Amino acid sequence: MSNADSKAKIEALYEFIRRLALKHKLNPDNAVRIFTTLLSATDGKGLSDEDLSEITQMRQGEIRNILRMLYSLRMVAYRRGRHPTTGATRYYWYPDFSGINMSLFWRKKQVLEKLKQKLAYEENNAFFRCPTDGLRYTFEEAFEFDFTCPKCNSMLVEEDNSRVKEYLRQRIAMLEEEIKRDEELLRAP
Repeated sequence: MSNADSKAKIEALYEFIRRLALKHKLNPDNAVRIFTTLLSATDGKGLSDEDLSEITQMRQGEIRNILRMLYSLRMVAYRRGRHPTTGATRYYWYPDFSGINMSLFWRKKQVLEKLKQKLAYEENNAFFRCPTDGLRYTFEEAFEFDFTCPKCNSMLVEEDNSRVKEYLRQRIAMLEEEIKRDEELLRAP
């Protein structure tokens, strides 16, 4: 894999983490920051939420929420240990690379399914668009409005969605190929 490919994959992983953080109502930049901090921990023992707080200057509550999100996707794992002075139970977090691969693999499968549904929708419907405000309607909706835009009363024009369908077919083919390669890698010993 080339250096450019590696950078692109890492940036795609960070973008994935940002989107997940937004979905969970967490700060996306802080989520990436926590993950990259875990990646940079080279001792192999992991970092506690206290360690992460000291390094990043973030609140432990926010750190724990981010760690829970990453853990729910199996992107990080933890081991239990004892606090060196108090003896209290501590959790030491580290990236779970096999979990990351599986999480991304399943996410790709979900996206593929959504793309296939979108393609089926595009193939099974005729569409009409308002030339004034750009609103798009299915044939049934346009028929219901007598082929006039309910917003501005302009005549609706039939839309050629062949480019949209072709784009979706290309994305589906590309993603299917990527999933096939991922399956081979995940099966490899």
